[in-house]
Amino acid sequence: MIIAAYAGTGKTTLASMYPEKYIDFVLMPYKYELEPDGDCGEAGKANPDNILQYDWPYNYVNAILRAMQERKHLLIPTDLQTLALLCMKNIPYVLCYPQQDAKEIYRRRFLQRGNNEHFIDIFIGHWDNFMSMFEQDAFGHHLALRPDEYLCDAISRIEFDKEINGPSC
Repeated sequence: MIIAAYAGTGKTTLASMYPEKYIDFVLMPYKYELEPDGDCGEAGKANPDNILQYDWPYNYVNAILRAMQERKHLLIPTDLQTLALLCMKNIPYVLCYPQQDAKEIYRRRFLQRGNNEHFIDIFIGHWDNFMSMFEQDAFGHHLALRPDEYLCDAISRIEFDKEINGPSC
């Protein structure tokens, strides 16, 4: 199963708590040309100096398909291009995102974990657009997180059915 979760919801934490069940399938190495010692941590995310990989986002979706063979749940970011390709390939996902009123809580989370100003401008500055797009997603199954909730708190609300099918794209 693929769980696409918004930034700051706790993908990395969930994967570290239950490594036998979840893989934090980060996109940075697939999206950007990174130096061998390049920063893939919080401070390096959404860095405007990053150079896109020539085959992005297809390389990431292909890597997701290969990783699905591991029989673990993949935790991916809510990248809209990735979600569109998964939908086109009819690959189901659960879409996890915060409730609309959690914006300031997430701003504090991003600052606490060391995200750069550009990252915060994207994920907080376009908050309303992101939340609206997620709510309009007719393909993925939805899990809206309460403001005080992380993915690990809400994961039990996801039904891990073998057959999760959404409507067509």
